[in-house]
Amino acid sequence: MSGSQLHHYVPRFLLRRFGRGKNDQLHTYDKATHTAFSRAVGKLAAHYDYYDFEFSGQTMTIEPTLADVEAKAGAHIARIVRERRLNLIDPLELGELARFFAIQLVRTPANQASGAELFGQIETWLRAEGMPEAYFAPDPLVGTGKNAERVQMARRIMNAPRDYGRAFVDKDWVLFETDPCSPYLIGDHPLVMHNERPAGLRGNVGLTVEGIEIYFPLSPQLTLGMLCHSIGDQIHTKLAARHPGTLGNDHSQLARLDEAMTSGTPMHVGADGSTFFNGLQIAHAERFVFSSDGNFELVESMLKDDPSLQCGLRMTEATGKF
Repeated sequence: MSGSQLHHYVPRFLLRRFGRGKNDQLHTYDKATHTAFSRAVGKLAAHYDYYDFEFSGQTMTIEPTLADVEAKAGAHIARIVRERRLNLIDPLELGELARFFAIQLVRTPANQASGAELFGQIETWLRAEGMPEAYFAPDPLVGTGKNAERVQMARRIMNAPRDYGRAFVDKDWVLFETDPCSPYLIGDHPLVMHNERPAGLRGNVGLTVEGIEIYFPLSPQLTLGMLCHSIGDQIHTKLAARHPGTLGNDHSQLARLDEAMTSGTPMHVGADGSTFFNGLQIAHAERFVFSSDGNFELVESMLKDDPSLQCGLRMTEATGKF
């Protein structure tokens, strides 16, 4: 490995929308050290040779493939931000963005750390249950350590569009717009999930779980939501049941969300909505949170209230076996 090329796990084209100045300086908050600083976009959300690995003694990389995916998604996102409108009937745009989101889900250090922690717990449990040592033997073609981790990540990235792409397409896509004075943040794991429904034994967070809400910031003023169809169904039911002339604030908000879902134009959310979306970015970020204006008050407040947020969220096993 040459150790000479920075590979980004959050694309530069996206980070630049939150940067400023000639060198795209970006306000950054490090959750691990509780410090804020500015740095050029090209040096953020990246590791050296992140997508390089050795297989059977040969150096390989998936960086060119990812560059092609990013270029296509970047063009679509640029149009959406410029026109402030989704093209909900263009299968090419939806498909290429879904492929990008599927890859973005699995390529970040937050995803790698969460998976490694869970698989480590599973391995410990399997050993305790008497699984033969041969079961844990490394693949001789990839070896052990960092190279094995990168091979596994490369496999997951290359398989992600097949494994997860359909789950993104099969959602109601909607834009959420905030005020310039309440800009969106973006974290180092920007594809975040939320669910208002009770978790239950099997949990409530997953691409195909009923009620799931997926959010991805496109710029300091626009966030893309991809919502479970059940949410739209609930909205339609509530709107259909309302009495003429009694449209209150809650129904008005539902009507605006329904309009945004069907038209592709943004729903305005203001400061409260911005706080909600930014809170998700902060909680899911593995280490770094990026801001267009350098305001990290919400980050500091959330870390003070919950120190466990110094790293990203982790998967848990609900039965308690490990």
